[in-house]
Amino acid sequence: MIETVTFPELTVIGCMVEASGDELPAAVAAAWERVFAADVGTAAFAAVSLPEENGLQRRLVGFMAAKASEIPDGMVRLDLDAGRYLRTVQDGPQAAMAASMADGFARLHAHAAANGLTLSGIALDFGHRPGRQDGRHELHLALAPQLPALA
Repeated sequence: MIETVTFPELTVIGCMVEASGDELPAAVAAAWERVFAADVGTAAFAAVSLPEENGLQRRLVGFMAAKASEIPDGMVRLDLDAGRYLRTVQDGPQAAMAASMADGFARLHAHAAANGLTLSGIALDFGHRPGRQDGRHELHLALAPQLPALA
């Protein structure tokens, strides 16, 4: 099921990964290891996909935080404006989750295209856990802000 949800401003603190497509999976896995090893005292982990820059894919892997939270050494803070997102949920074993998540994001993109929705280029994935535990992932695509139509 795909639904539209609204989030308030979100803050994610974590490790920024910028890599080519072939190098991205290993770079993201290494970043998750650094985030989980930091022992930040939360279970609210998130990955944020940002628009490509200079031909490199960009991901911030980290944890949800209050805006005033301290930023651990080697990490950065990303503040996302409040907005609307398309959302779907993927469940299953961690070993099969990469393909399942790719399918989930593909369905979100197809839904946006079929309904004339403009995307911002930002994607969220909530549900990462230390030790690659099985569980639920919530996948989100941010909708571009839309101006109200003038009558």
